[in-house]
Amino acid sequence: MEQGRLASVHMRTSEPTNKLRPDAEAHDPAHPRTRMRSGEVFPFGIYTVPEISMVGKSEQQLSRENIPYEVGIARYEELAKGQMMGGMPGFLKLIFCPTTLKLLGVHAIGEGATEIIHIGQVVMSTGGTMEYFRNAVFNYPTLAEAYRVAGLNGLSKIEALRNSEV
Repeated sequence: MEQGRLASVHMRTSEPTNKLRPDAEAHDPAHPRTRMRSGEVFPFGIYTVPEISMVGKSEQQLSRENIPYEVGIARYEELAKGQMMGGMPGFLKLIFCPTTLKLLGVHAIGEGATEIIHIGQVVMSTGGTMEYFRNAVFNYPTLAEAYRVAGLNGLSKIEALRNSEV
């Protein structure tokens, strides 16, 4: 390096196995790291009573952008953990693409919302789909079980639509 400039035009450092990546190549919008930096999968939490937390897009954003979506919802009182905690109010909502099943957003309201939002964040940051929630095993009884319930709720809506079109 000379005065902050690269001495090589062959995209290599002084270490022969290291190849430099130009900015255009390094900024891949589909790459999970880029999506995390852009705030697309950055979780937000509001520590009120009840807690509110979200990651990804909202239904309003998707409507404004004319992006089709479907939702799956789980209410806390439907969960064994919610019943153990006195039937506390709250819910988890998964927003996803009806054709690819890709997870687009997660919203939670209720006790522990800021704790469970990270499951959705991880699925979104890896480009995961609703199939993850159908196949994943969640501890029982936990509020995390809401992901499975909401996932199955959303997938059942898609299956009902597909069956009605036949």
